[in-house]
Amino acid sequence: MKKWRLSVSAFLLAAVSSPAALAAVHYFEVIGEAYGHTREEAIDNALRYANDECYRRWGRADQEFTVLAEWVDPASGYPYARVSLGCRSED
Repeated sequence: MKKWRLSVSAFLLAAVSSPAALAAVHYFEVIGEAYGHTREEAIDNALRYANDECYRRWGRADQEFTVLAEWVDPASGYPYARVSLGCRSED
């Protein structure tokens, strides 16, 4: 019985003192905006911009994104898109 308690105590102590266990995870949304020749290209460009911003902040981007807005710029005639991408950063 003592050996079992000692094993559990050692495991819990290792888990608690582990740097990964103490790391704080921060979630935030990154907004990307971009033009494109087509609607899909505008969304892809905006998503690439958001992903780059997430990476620059030492984060990891989620796989899912949300298209916030799409429109055709009256001055240029090109489609424009704004997307939101989830990002997380670990301390």
